[in-house]
Amino acid sequence: MNQFVWTSLLVIFGAVQGASGWQKIFDGKTLNGWQAPDMSYFSVEDGAITGTTSKDHNPPYNQFIVWQGGEVGDFELKFKFRIFGAKSNSGMQFRSTVKDKGLVHGYQADMDGAGKYLGGIWDEYGTRRSLAGRGEKALIDENGKRTVTRFAESDALLKGIQMEVWNEYHITASGSRITLRINGQLTAELDDRETGKAARRGVLAMPIIPGEPMKVQYKDIRLKSLAR
Repeated sequence: MNQFVWTSLLVIFGAVQGASGWQKIFDGKTLNGWQAPDMSYFSVEDGAITGTTSKDHNPPYNQFIVWQGGEVGDFELKFKFRIFGAKSNSGMQFRSTVKDKGLVHGYQADMDGAGKYLGGIWDEYGTRRSLAGRGEKALIDENGKRTVTRFAESDALLKGIQMEVWNEYHITASGSRITLRINGQLTAELDDRETGKAARRGVLAMPIIPGEPMKVQYKDIRLKSLAR
């Protein structure tokens, strides 16, 4: 293949990639565009945003590293993650709000080292707690009544997922509807219509928690707006 043809193919590929609407929001090398109250808990390792706590370096409260690119509304988000430590806990906040001490309140695509909450949607710092657990399809009406149906067994969806190897999370939020997928498998669905509590816009962020030593990594973070 001559140089002209190869260059042309690269240009075409780049145009198609751009036309797809996916945006890389982490450069794989620096923490530019991301901010936490105490950045000493975050670094870039293995081409990934890495959050780490230890016995000697343990935060007094949760630390959230927040994407500085603005709020997201209707979107798709894909990223790869791995998490170390049986008592580790993290997740991806979305359509969330930064409050006092940099704590981020709102929807969280959950993950933890033990696999208890992985693949569910959690109301971080909210009163509603689990919104849709792994294997659940939940509808929350305007008055806050929650109706849940189970489409798969929780343990069955966990099979084949190893916390300490790279897995891919895929979050889709459109209007009141939110879906989570891990490695292409649907894990949770939520239709949240509750007046005063359902969120339609907010920030993206990832937490680390104090307590037991833990490590969590995120890479290949890509965002696609579904705004019309």
